[in-house]
Amino acid sequence: MNNLNHSLTSRLTIGSFDGLHIGHQTIIQQLVSNAHQANQLAIVLTFFPNPTVYFRKLKTPFYLTTNLEKEELLHQLGVDQTIILPFNQELAQTSAEDFITHIFKRFQFEEIYIGYDFRFGMNREGDAEKLERFGKKLGFSVKIQQPISLGDLSVSSSLIRTMVTAGSVENLFPYLQRWYSLLGEVVHGDGRGKKLGMPTANIAFEHQKLLPANGIYAARIHINKAVRPAAVSIGVRPTFYPTPRDRTVEAYILDWDQDIYGKLVDLEFVCRLRDEIKYNNVEELTRQVEKDIQMTRKIIENE
Repeated sequence: MNNLNHSLTSRLTIGSFDGLHIGHQTIIQQLVSNAHQANQLAIVLTFFPNPTVYFRKLKTPFYLTTNLEKEELLHQLGVDQTIILPFNQELAQTSAEDFITHIFKRFQFEEIYIGYDFRFGMNREGDAEKLERFGKKLGFSVKIQQPISLGDLSVSSSLIRTMVTAGSVENLFPYLQRWYSLLGEVVHGDGRGKKLGMPTANIAFEHQKLLPANGIYAARIHINKAVRPAAVSIGVRPTFYPTPRDRTVEAYILDWDQDIYGKLVDLEFVCRLRDEIKYNNVEELTRQVEKDIQMTRKIIENE
């Protein structure tokens, strides 16, 4: 815990903030607004790996937002500094009081903003009540964000993971105030799309990034400052590979003919079009892909 940056005056929040859904955004917006009005820094302390990943020793995809995606989204929300604490055995065994005392000494924050279910310290011993007690002792106040619901559902990262896993990307916008997305580098694939006259951008992703269910999606792709519709395939390409392979993300970018290998692109999933299907031959697949492209154009133009 010795790699924390120091600032004389600040307000901060602490949490995993995976997915940065509207509950998280409400906390961040209050933090940024109040800090900047007081001419203070708005600081976010978050963790990697996520404590859930660390304690459960998860190897399967979990993260709604990678560190890079999270930092970019927090920057867009006006956060001045994002600090990613390595969640390790030392941090896991630090008592709640020692942890918050250490953070306070480093940052001298006036206020801390937390969610209603915030837990911290060894064995999750710290909660909002304890934090307020520490605040009276050290000299900071605590702002607690109550849960936010949409309809009958309380907004949470676990709810969004369930929806992403099911491929229900078109239902996610109200929970995120943006489309679910993937930030990744365009890398070389097997070149099969180019041979078929439909060149695709193969987009790399971190192995623990949670991708939508296998299938075909209408999406928007951000390339530098350009935004284009893209028909996106997520899956294992069963028409060409009868035995299971690693998943790929391939985007056919409409109205685009520039070389973008090595570029960092942001892919926004707008609507799921269909399941991934094994076709009898390339001609069948090509006919269906042409329909997917037409549908993508229609959806994105009307979006």
